[in-house]
Amino acid sequence: MCFDTHLAQFLMFDFWDKRADIFMMIIAFVALTFTIIQLWISRRESRRTTAYSAYQEYLKLCFENHELSYGDESVIRNNKGEINPQYPWFISHMLFTFEQILETDKNDKEWKIAITSQLENHKWYLKKSDSVKRLEWNSKLRCILIDVLK
Repeated sequence: MCFDTHLAQFLMFDFWDKRADIFMMIIAFVALTFTIIQLWISRRESRRTTAYSAYQEYLKLCFENHELSYGDESVIRNNKGEINPQYPWFISHMLFTFEQILETDKNDKEWKIAITSQLENHKWYLKKSDSVKRLEWNSKLRCILIDVLK
């Protein structure tokens, strides 16, 4: 008894020649999918790196101006009750850094927690800040500022 399994057709060049276009299309689709995923991952990592770099610069500024970074009103005001002239610039730099972070790393909730924590230290000044009153910052930072200043 002889079983005909048609396996011999897989050994024929003609069989593979007729299907080569299909295989090439599948391979091209897999390569395209892999490329798109790699681009997406690369973009996300680039944004994350930019956010970390911006925050690192902010921390360096805090280290260099530790008397301003704590936001202690009694330290920032002099004996006459005047605010240290560097403090508004420190606040502007801080807000700009936070705005950059929120624009680059959009969906990271840990950044929101870190930013809120830092803004809490300077709440007394932010309540009086003209740039905050004029809503000069992007919508995500404004939402955080509104929550902090309640």
